[in-house]
Amino acid sequence: MAFNIVKRVTSPLINYLGKKKIKGKFNKDPIIIGGCGRSGTTLLLSIISAHPEIFVFPKEIAVFSEWHNEKPRLDRFYRYILLNKIPDNKKRWCEKTPANVRYFDKILSYFNNNVKLIHIIRDGRDVMLSKHPKKPGEYWVSPERWLNDVKAGLQFKDHPNVFTLKYENLILNYTEVVKNLCNFINENFTKELDDWYDNTMVKKNEAWNGKVKKLHSNSIAKYKKTSDKKRIKNIMSNEEVVNLLKKLNYEVENI
Repeated sequence: MAFNIVKRVTSPLINYLGKKKIKGKFNKDPIIIGGCGRSGTTLLLSIISAHPEIFVFPKEIAVFSEWHNEKPRLDRFYRYILLNKIPDNKKRWCEKTPANVRYFDKILSYFNNNVKLIHIIRDGRDVMLSKHPKKPGEYWVSPERWLNDVKAGLQFKDHPNVFTLKYENLILNYTEVVKNLCNFINENFTKELDDWYDNTMVKKNEAWNGKVKKLHSNSIAKYKKTSDKKRIKNIMSNEEVVNLLKKLNYEVENI
C-alpha cells in the first residue's frame, strides 16, 4: 500500500522531469531496434553506440515492448534518463529490445512516424541453435518465436520509417550496410563507426556471454557445422520455417 502511494506521488514528477530533460537534450528522431532474439540486435546497438551523436541505452529497458492503455513504459525511460549523465554531444537516443519488433505499429503511431525503426533478421537455423545462457540444455528461441517475430517485422519492410537488414550482410559487408543505415537515419558515416570496435559504448552484454568481439564470420551458417543434427532436422521439418527461409533467400537445399 505504502509503495503504491509513493509511486503515485513520484511517477508524475519523474515523467515531468524526464520529459523536460529529453526535450532539452535531443532534437532528432529517436532510433528503435527490434528483431527476434539471437539475431544481432545487441551487436547492432553496440555498433550504433560508436556514433558520436547517438546516445544508446546499453541494457534493455523494455519501454516499447510493454504497453498499457496504448502507452509505452516511459517511466522506465525517464528514470534512466534522469539517473544517468548524457554527454553534451548526443543529439538523439537509441533503444534496443528484441520484442520491439512486435510493436512497430504502436511505436510508429505513438511517435506520429517521427521515429526510425530498424529490423534485423538472421538465418533462423542459427538463431534456433543458440542455447540459453541461464538455462543449460534449453534453446533460447523456438521456431514459433522466430516465425512470429520475423513475420511481424516484415509487415513493415516497405515502410519509409523502417530499415530492414540481415545479420549476415552486416558481418560480411559492414561498411556498405552501415553506410546505408546511416543514410536511413540521416547521419554521417563517421570515423568512429568505421572503427566501431574501439569506439563502442556497449562493451559487455550477457547476450555475448562476456565482452564484445570484433566482427567475424564464424557465427554465420553455424547450422552446417553443428553436431546437433536432431535440432536441425526438427527445424527443417517445419514447413513454415522452410518457406520463410526461402522467402528471405537463405539456402535451404542439401542440408
